Amino acid sequence: MSTTTRSHTDRPRAAERIQAAARDLFYRQGIRATGVEEVCRVAEATKMSLYRAYPSKDALVAAILRESAEAYEAWFQEVIATAPDAAGKLRALVQATAERLQVPDYRGCPMLLVQAEFPDPEHPISRLVAELKMRHRDRVAALAREAGADNPEMLADRLCLLMEGACASSAYLGAEHGAEVFRDAAGLILRDALGNR
Repeated sequence: MSTTTRSHTDRPRAAERIQAAARDLFYRQGIRATGVEEVCRVAEATKMSLYRAYPSKDALVAAILRESAEAYEAWFQEVIATAPDAAGKLRALVQATAERLQVPDYRGCPMLLVQAEFPDPEHPISRLVAELKMRHRDRVAALAREAGADNPEMLADRLCLLMEGACASSAYLGAEHGAEVFRDAAGLILRDALGNR
């Protein structure tokens, strides 16, 4: 095998290892607390490999955010797939979110953790988080509209606000109690907006 071919085939593997290692380290330790040297050490890759795949640490963070959004979208679609109607899909989302809060080692929404480290709303990373979060909010609003809510945008905003709050507060409420409070509050919001639908 030629050197050129080997480099070409090794590069994607190194990039995948780097992104996987960074995703885990950033989630557990924080972005600013994790240097590229540590990412490379855990990924068993060189800094040259990292900067070849990602021109900057911010580019690596952006790639992880996009990957996170894709994973969340796949999870979202799986969660709502078997519900009989839009109202059922919203209820399924609430139930699945409550279950997700109780996954061992859950530290909260990865996007919100990233946003907390990039407080400037004009920073490209902060803008990316806002864009990805708004896409999710719009999907919830579409379900609320389909379910016949009088004000689907407000219902989506309330549910998303509650989901974000549940992610943040489970650290001190405890996963089980936080999930219970979230289910109860979301149930009240859905009943208020949809009645018995």
